[in-house]
Amino acid sequence: MSARLQDGSILLLVDVQARRIALARRDGHLLAPWSRVEAGDGAAKVPGGRLSKERLGAEPARLASFQDAALRAVYEELGQLIARPSPQGAALAAAGGWGRLALHRLAPDRRALTFLGRAIDPADALQRRHARVFAASIAHVSNSIKRRGRAERTVWMTPENAATALEDPALEPFLEMAPGALGGRPRPLKVSFRAGQRLQSRL
Repeated sequence: MSARLQDGSILLLVDVQARRIALARRDGHLLAPWSRVEAGDGAAKVPGGRLSKERLGAEPARLASFQDAALRAVYEELGQLIARPSPQGAALAAAGGWGRLALHRLAPDRRALTFLGRAIDPADALQRRHARVFAASIAHVSNSIKRRGRAERTVWMTPENAATALEDPALEPFLEMAPGALGGRPRPLKVSFRAGQRLQSRL
């Protein structure tokens, strides 16, 4: 019996000039920042763009929640905050990680994100993610609040080396895609598996 799919988001933080992607080293392993959607994600009334149901794999109204989960993941894992001062009078989150940041009048900077697509783990994976994969440039990181993330340290790697180190077949195609996709409008990719074979299609 396969594990239940967990809805969530992955954020690939990119140094475009060096063509490097930030990974977290924790408990002797490397991982890409990932989080399930939690309380407070999507609550802030700030711009975030649009996606169709086919591309997002969920109702379009949930896009902001997935964006906020991605931004929160990189903050909680790596300590890198992508946020901006909230507009005057804008409603902000009252719960969760974004609720705590709202005390500083900070809101998620959703416009810093580029949507790369969706990754669905194989049926035999111990933890099965249905991940919405985003990329963002290190240039968007704010210095307004400093904190240490869960990671023991941040490791910057080329997409090729990251693919080898992570051993994450669902995420691998997005690692190569991320550096060149920032700031553009890439056609999102869907990665899934059937009978042990990776399938890739454009959304």
